[in-house]
Amino acid sequence: MLTITQTFYLVVIFLSAVVGGFLPLAKPDAVKSSDGFPRGEAFASGVFLALSLLMMLPSAFSVFRQALPSVEYPVSSIIAVSAFLILLAIEHQTGKVVHEQDTRPVPPEADLAPAIIPLLLTGMIAAPSFFLGMALGVSDGTQAKLIFIAIILHKGTAGFALAMNMVRSTLTQRQAALLLLTFAIMTPAGLVLGGFTKELQPEWLPVFKACVLSLGAGTFLYMGTLHELKHAPMIQYCRNPHCFLIMVSGFTVTALVRWIMGEAHHM
Repeated sequence: MLTITQTFYLVVIFLSAVVGGFLPLAKPDAVKSSDGFPRGEAFASGVFLALSLLMMLPSAFSVFRQALPSVEYPVSSIIAVSAFLILLAIEHQTGKVVHEQDTRPVPPEADLAPAIIPLLLTGMIAAPSFFLGMALGVSDGTQAKLIFIAIILHKGTAGFALAMNMVRSTLTQRQAALLLLTFAIMTPAGLVLGGFTKELQPEWLPVFKACVLSLGAGTFLYMGTLHELKHAPMIQYCRNPHCFLIMVSGFTVTALVRWIMGEAHHM
């Protein structure tokens, strides 16, 4: 059973994705020219980077060291890098398919992208969202709060971006709404699974928690750097000196919180 705090996290995360995607679906013509939220995305990238390398990965190292003291190999790093590379491979393949779909001739009467494009994009973002939800579910205290904040910083804008792609595709209004809801429930579903497993307190929980934290570290690192490839916030937005400084401020704030609260695995 989820705690009151976890239930609050679940509801807010779900609503942030739904609210983020509501405007494009409700008023598609009014938002098609939107440039998004570059400063917010830049700040979130800095937070993602600090969470990955200063909190979640060190926590995973510590938990693995306690659960498997005889194993000296950096298992946490292997899991994190594997998550990073798998997401990168998915995005490369998705980008390739999307490009092929975009180059196909489109009838003049329907100047819309094929439905496969928002479907692939949603799947690509939903997978890491699920792992981040699991990381939130197995975490406690300040670490959980910071993961929650990082997810919120990205979830609404991700829902907005996905809804924009849905509006510009051949998906019907009903199909787009169902797809948005599917994306919205992925992080809460991961949170429920992580929280349920944590409550059972099985013997293998420390190893499970370390694996999830490692997956989360690789996922956050990817989301903060290469997510959406050439359109990633660190590439697209941080060319602007102001956005670069905002990104660094996001990293610095999270690093200071990490320093103030001490060892991440004690939270």
